[in-house]
Amino acid sequence: MKIKAYLILSGAFLFLFSCGKNEKQLIEENAPSLAVQSESPKTVEKLIFKKSEYIIPSDELDLSLLKKAAENLNIKYASIKTEDVSSIRYNDNVTFFVISIINKSEKTKSNEEDLGNYYQRKYLFVNNEDGKILAEENDKNLGYYENDGLRAAKTYVLKDLLQLNDTTRAIALTTEVYSNSRVVMYSEEKFTIITFDGKKMKKVLYEYPIRSANGDSNGGGTYQIETLEAGISISDTQTNGFYDLMVSKIFTYEDAVEADVENDIQQKSDLKVKKEFQRLKFDGKTYSFHKDDRSRFL
Repeated sequence: MKIKAYLILSGAFLFLFSCGKNEKQLIEENAPSLAVQSESPKTVEKLIFKKSEYIIPSDELDLSLLKKAAENLNIKYASIKTEDVSSIRYNDNVTFFVISIINKSEKTKSNEEDLGNYYQRKYLFVNNEDGKILAEENDKNLGYYENDGLRAAKTYVLKDLLQLNDTTRAIALTTEVYSNSRVVMYSEEKFTIITFDGKKMKKVLYEYPIRSANGDSNGGGTYQIETLEAGISISDTQTNGFYDLMVSKIFTYEDAVEADVENDIQQKSDLKVKKEFQRLKFDGKTYSFHKDDRSRFL
């Protein structure tokens, strides 16, 4: 089970769920299922996930093959953060790995602040027999210093491959980027889809936000927080050769106030819900989308 890094201020979230009906109950009452329905009369071909919490990660991990891949990368196996490794067998001949490497050569030399070791995120497609590297790519957006304020959690590969058309299978993965601060309530979980043609990997969808949390808190039971939760399905309609992706979004806003008897302040919990829908179409290279950082309530 994935451990959500966005529970930075556990006191605030515990207060959220202690106030009468909790957030999950209210959302279920005020919003339809996140299972996305196609706009055509036909049913959706495949639900990828209803909510991020329902995502099932791959449990595959061939450490002997990973050791062979490390040798072919000319890196020490000990430099791989093995607890952050995710993988899936792409076909009978190829396995996909996401690894996090401690890259000490990137260690900051700043005299003002010691940011510590640099963790580099790398995608690999390797041959199942000898660990030969068929394709590799560093993801600079997921690299971070161990003492930095913003960091990337483990990248999880989804258990099931996606079918983007009759012949193209793809790998889906999620990564959560979160604040390392004790006072800032921020996290964002992102969704990426990767294809492989035997020679090159291609990120056909990159870092699409599927869950986020933004807000302010006093460190106790008084806070304001807005969250986004998305669900994604594969449509039965194709654009430029790939099936469209159907996205359903639920934005929730929670305004909670802790009771203060001395100042005659009563406990309060107010929840607002907004629903949106989006269709992602393949433009021939990627599933293009505009990054939307707008708050719906804050």
